[in-house]
Amino acid sequence: MTRAAHRRLGAALLVLLLASAPAASANELARFNAAVAEAMTHYRGALFYLRTENPAVAEFELQDAVALWTEKVMPFREAAPDAFADDPTWAETLDQVSEGLRQGQDLARESDIAAAEAALQPLQIAMSDLRARNGVRVFADCIDEANAAMEALWVFRHNPPDFADSEAVNDLRAKTAVTAYLYARCQETAPPEIAEAPEFQRIMEGSLLSLTRMWPAIDEGNTEAVINILRELRSFDRMLWLQFG
Repeated sequence: MTRAAHRRLGAALLVLLLASAPAASANELARFNAAVAEAMTHYRGALFYLRTENPAVAEFELQDAVALWTEKVMPFREAAPDAFADDPTWAETLDQVSEGLRQGQDLARESDIAAAEAALQPLQIAMSDLRARNGVRVFADCIDEANAAMEALWVFRHNPPDFADSEAVNDLRAKTAVTAYLYARCQETAPPEIAEAPEFQRIMEGSLLSLTRMWPAIDEGNTEAVINILRELRSFDRMLWLQFG
């Protein structure tokens, strides 16, 4: 082979390597995100069962969460996807979640519901913060934002506004608008496998319908209607978090 042919071959190989690198990096990130999502499904199930005072079932959920985190997530601890490669707390965050899941499992086994919830509560936030500071976004982040907006709106369930107070009414309107916007955004940006799921469609359609019904209730100053709609929304919100968060 001539020197010119060697150079052409070397250039071709370099192009192939450069082209394959982004694809490989994206694949690693996708594998990591999928592994986290699989483990966190059981994490959310555990929190649900703790809140319904069923620590025995919560322990089984956490057993699965710990196993998945250990087998599928922790291998990334020493080989972070490129998107996280420069994060100084990468390993620390993965360790935090690993330890929190184990603590939660031990406490659920002891039927210490309050302590188990306290150990588990920060873990989802730790992972969403990790993604946010590294510019990584997954669909669960959209659900988190919708849940947070609903949490702010839920305050009016036990503290409805004085409809003679325009500032309080405007606050209710603003929080309703934000919640409706974030729910609609999640509906529009859901990946196909979620968007096509009948349960997701039911939750989103029911939520957006309830949010639409808030406007006439506010216009009429109907406290009872506002409270009832918020109850409906709370149920949808919890199902959305549990199944798709």
